[in-house]
Amino acid sequence: MRKLITGIFLLSLIFCFSTEALANSGPVFWQGYPSSEMMAVDKNSPIVVKNEDLVFDFSGHEEGSHYTISGEVTATYEMLNPTDEKQSVQMAFPYIEALDSLSGADISITDGGTLLPYDIYIGDAVQRKEVFGQNAQDPSLAFADIIGSLTNDFYEAKSFSANEKGKLYVIEASPTTEQRINLAVDFDLDFARTKVITKGFNRYERHDKKTKIAAWCYETETLELFVLGEDIDFTVKAYTDGELKEETEACAYHVSEREVELKAYLSEYIKKNTRVAEDSSSFATQSYNLYAKYLDEHFSYNMGYISVEDLLAVENRKRVLVLLYTVEFPPESEKEISVGYMTTGTMDMTKTAKPQYKFDYILNPADNWVDFQNLNIEIITPQTAPYIIENSIELNKAGQNLYSKTLSELPQNDLFFTLYEKEKISVWDMAAGKLQNSFGYITILLAIAAVLLVAALIVVMIVTVVSRLASRHRRP
Repeated sequence: MRKLITGIFLLSLIFCFSTEALANSGPVFWQGYPSSEMMAVDKNSPIVVKNEDLVFDFSGHEEGSHYTISGEVTATYEMLNPTDEKQSVQMAFPYIEALDSLSGADISITDGGTLLPYDIYIGDAVQRKEVFGQNAQDPSLAFADIIGSLTNDFYEAKSFSANEKGKLYVIEASPTTEQRINLAVDFDLDFARTKVITKGFNRYERHDKKTKIAAWCYETETLELFVLGEDIDFTVKAYTDGELKEETEACAYHVSEREVELKAYLSEYIKKNTRVAEDSSSFATQSYNLYAKYLDEHFSYNMGYISVEDLLAVENRKRVLVLLYTVEFPPESEKEISVGYMTTGTMDMTKTAKPQYKFDYILNPADNWVDFQNLNIEIITPQTAPYIIENSIELNKAGQNLYSKTLSELPQNDLFFTLYEKEKISVWDMAAGKLQNSFGYITILLAIAAVLLVAALIVVMIVTVVSRLASRHRRP
């Protein structure tokens, strides 16, 4: 009997640890950001919105690497020019995305089915708390203020000027044997007189002005130092170790130099790094301003030094992007304008074991139109989370995975809704969520161990009862 119990206990342990991969290894909270109505830039525009069909379609959802779900949003507007004059109306669509994730294939703005060209204006990054397991802070999105701040003026930096020229040093380094080498560059950096941008180096250390950068070279590598302001004197040495103590001659390198304008230097990397197919002069200005502002700030708190790799990371951050376009309305005419794009929800497992997905949609920008009538909302939910368990506007269940609502005017509050795998959150869901947040990845192991332990106790009880019955049967 004792051997049986021991065997079951060991089996439970083996099974638990063999199923460790089943435990949730992702975050319990992942921030999404609101999407928004399009708006008229000029509040005095006479254009009337007669009807809007707003569709959220999650039917093609597949959960990706961002731990949440995304879907297609399509807002189709029937718009009227009631005047007897031609109206050229500038419209804006605020959109939150990282520049390196923005793709023209994800956004479509059409006039009667014909794609409209648009300019992209780059706003500030939206911030969120980087605290595991805690609610992220909602970004403040005053779109009217954002529209008012749009500009094509170049950013005026404190650390440099846009037309400033610097000296670009290019180092071509090659190991002369099969052994890798660690190429190190030493120089003095006086922040008040010199700024340096490097490329390809993965080590940076500094003591007062004494600065050392280094990069491992397994084969021929191209490294760069772009110097603004007063030039630097630098030395190049090769080492075989990471501590830079064992110097070697087994490296051939060549240093070339040329004068380059800072704006041209930044523009080259912008074109290589961005996915946005936008060649307008306004976007070129916006892109330069984004990099220049980040470069200026980095020079200030890092005392005149930054790497290209750090600089390019500015495009990874979620930020407000404003798509600006113009629609031409003949006198007394109607048009169908449509905006389609992808939206991503906030994933929340802080209260339940299975995720809730919340989506926010800002309706207030529609107040910029002189009149807005008839809003039709349709939400097609995904199979993974087919139920809307919370919303700001009472929605009607119109069918399987389908919710809808028709309003004669804009609601007072913005729209939000939460998707979940069940129609209601049960007490068990909340208890399981609390356990998961208390014990983390080990929750599922504890649950399996508990089931196996109960099974073991049942087996022991059955074996005990059978043994006693058999003992009584053997008595004379």
